[in-house]
Amino acid sequence: MDKKPCNSQDAEVRKGPWTMEEDLILINYIANHGEGVWNSLARSAGLKRTGKSCRLRWLNYLRPDVRRGNITPEEQLVIMELHAKWGNRWSKIAKHLPGRTDNEIKNYWRTRIQKHMKQAENFNGQISSSEHNDHQANTSQISGAVEAVESYSPPLSYPENLEGNSMSFPC
Repeated sequence: MDKKPCNSQDAEVRKGPWTMEEDLILINYIANHGEGVWNSLARSAGLKRTGKSCRLRWLNYLRPDVRRGNITPEEQLVIMELHAKWGNRWSKIAKHLPGRTDNEIKNYWRTRIQKHMKQAENFNGQISSSEHNDHQANTSQISGAVEAVESYSPPLSYPENLEGNSMSFPC
C-alpha cells in the first residue's frame, strides 16, 4: 500500500544521501528552535525531506553528543551483559552507553558479536559432536571386549605339545 502525496509540495520529497548544506540547515534550525514535531520541523526548516529522515539524520549522525569511532572492549562487555538481560531492546541498552545510538549498537551486535557467538556455538557443537562420537566408539569397543571376555570359554584340550611337558623352559 503506497502513500500518495496530498498536495504537489509533498511530491518533491528528496531521497538519497544528505548534502552538507542540508546537514547545516538542520543543525542551525535545531540550534535555534530545538527539536520538535519532526514533520513540521522538516517543512519549517525548508528541507525537502521527510520528518523521519530528519529525525534519523539528527539522532544518528548530527547530534553533538554522538560518539564516533570504534566501540571499546568495555562498551562491548556492557552490550553483551545488557543484551543477556534485556534481549534486543537496543534503545534501553543505548541509554547505558552515552553517545552511542540504538542503531549503532544493534548494527555492532549483528555484525560482530552475534556472528562470533554463532561461530563459537558451531565450533563447540563440532567438538561436543566429535567427543560424543569418540565416547560412542570407546563404549562400543569396551562393550565388545566385555562380551568377548564373558563369552570366552577355555578350550577343552590343549594342543599336544602343550599338554605334556615336551617343551622345556629355562629357569
